Order: sequence, then C-alpha cells, then structure tokens
Amino acid sequence: MTDKGAGALMREPPIVKIGDKKYPLRRLGLLDIERLAGIVSKVTKFIDRSIAANIDSFTPQMAGSFLIDYLPYATDEIFEFLATVIGLDAGVPENIVAEKRKKSKAKVFADPNEGTIRDPNVFPLSALPLLIEKLAEHPQVVDFFAGTKRLSSLLKKLIGERKGPSTESSDDTDGATNTSPGDD
Repeated sequence: MTDKGAGALMREPPIVKIGDKKYPLRRLGLLDIERLAGIVSKVTKFIDRSIAANIDSFTPQMAGSFLIDYLPYATDEIFEFLATVIGLDAGVPENIVAEKRKKSKAKVFADPNEGTIRDPNVFPLSALPLLIEKLAEHPQVVDFFAGTKRLSSLLKKLIGERKGPSTESSDDTDGATNTSPGDD
C-alpha cells in the first residue's frame, strides 16, 4: 500500500498539553484553508484589509495573533475550527444555550457544553494561547505560509513582467502623456 499525498513528509503531529491531557493536532488540508478564509472574510468587515495585500509578509505567528485579536467577531467559527484541530466537540454557541435555558421549564438545566471545547473544565482560558501557539508552529502551517510567500513573489514577478516598462513620449508630444501602452 502506498501513501498518497505528502503523508510520508509529515513528522509527528504537534501536541498541546491542556491540564493533564495531551491533544495531538490533526493534519491540516485544503478544507481548513476554506474554513480560515471564511473566518477572515467575516472579520474583514471590522479590520484593515492590509493582511490580504501583504500576504507575502504574513507569518504563522501573525495568523495566531489574528485568531486571538478577532475572536469576538467570529467566536463560534474560531472555536469550531480549533475544536476540529484537537478532536474535541465544538459545543453549542452561548446564545443558543441561553435561549434554551430561557425556554426550559426545568429548574436544573444540564450544560450542553460539558466535555466540549466550550467547557472550562476541559478547555480553560489559558489553553487558547497554548493551542494557537502550537497551531502556528504546526509544520503544515509553516509550509503553507512559506508556499504563499513564494507564490506571492512569483505573482508579483509575473505581473511586473506583463506590465513592462513605460514608453517614451514621441517628439511631437508637448509634455507628459496620460498613459503609455501597457500601463493599464
């Protein structure tokens, strides 16, 4: 049986220790890019879009900081993503829990987030930066950002070559021209 993809290149998965439990971070793939792009898309309503413009200088550490900084704007999406990375259930968003609690006639309401990433006994507040740090160090994340830098450089080079140098004005032109061929 042969290994498909880059499986043979994957080292042991990074492990984050939360309390006395160790969680290996799963392999990351294209669907994770889609999830993270959705998070970035959601929070870009609230932030400067310079991240996309400067992707070639964006680092895994900056991505980790991004997840923490913009957590309030995409809490559920970030928790769902992080839960899948370490194999925990994402739990139920707090607004849904509050609504169920309000509608419930029971005096004692069972916490639907017990045992999930939203349970502070399983995933305390101090665990969030630990997990994001391990995620930023994940070999596949590091490789992805290295690849985006190479791709960004290549695209800039190709765009620069396509534009070409500006042409000189003809002798019968008085002053500078507005555009030159190739300056679209």
